[in-house]
Amino acid sequence: MATVEATTQKVQRMLVSQFGNVMLAEDGFAIEHGSTRVNVEIKEFGKDSDGNARSMVHLWAPVGRGLKPSADLFRWVATEANQYNFGATTVVEGPDGKECLVVFKHTLLGDFLDPDELEAGVAMVAFTADELDDLVRTKFGGKRYTDA
Repeated sequence: MATVEATTQKVQRMLVSQFGNVMLAEDGFAIEHGSTRVNVEIKEFGKDSDGNARSMVHLWAPVGRGLKPSADLFRWVATEANQYNFGATTVVEGPDGKECLVVFKHTLLGDFLDPDELEAGVAMVAFTADELDDLVRTKFGGKRYTDA
């Protein structure tokens, strides 16, 4: 059984012991790494066949923000930016449709999460987003997480 509350407490202990500098964020926790920030959010994932609560740990990092939506951007995200063996790159359109955000994300099951799996997930998301933000900036403009 892994309720959101139980998983949140477990993840917080793991993050603090592995990364030290963990910030509380609106929907969970955040870890700054290089030119990016990995956000860690714990979400409900329904119930198992016995009716026990399940949870998932959603890891995501902004790759580019303030971007103009274009066919080239969507094509690049769908093809070149999604050639990794884990995670996914996606475009999140703003409410007005004039700007968008590109993020890299990966999800882990909270039920049986161990410290090594969480540490590896955070590191993979951070390193991949750090690599992708340079590509996005060069090809499509916009800003990195750390840009003013």
